[in-house]
Amino acid sequence: MKKILKISLVVGVVLLAMNVYAVAVNFSSHNKFRQEKMISFDLEDKDQMKISIYDADDKLIHSEKLAVNGKVVRSYDLNNFSDGLYYLVEESKTKIIKYEVLVLNDSATIMSVPLSEVEKPAL
Repeated sequence: MKKILKISLVVGVVLLAMNVYAVAVNFSSHNKFRQEKMISFDLEDKDQMKISIYDADDKLIHSEKLAVNGKVVRSYDLNNFSDGLYYLVEESKTKIIKYEVLVLNDSATIMSVPLSEVEKPAL
């Protein structure tokens, strides 16, 4: 019975987290969720995005380019990351936004307020 309750709770949290999202390029509403050492967010746009993760020493750990056409859900498993501070950088044609990611014990949290937000010059 306890296993069923635990599984139900996990499924409920996952379903709730699937409803939390961020809009790319607009970047006006970034809602991230926390569940174990996993970070997840949605991107909605018709643009190309670059997502990068850096450690506290600004060493690149992961980078990927995404061709976003509609809604894309990205999840990153941080179980192999040591406890500490990391940075998630979202780069579009118009903006570069940097978020702090705190990995501590068995959780990973993306701070909801960007650490920095830079507009790219229009050419």
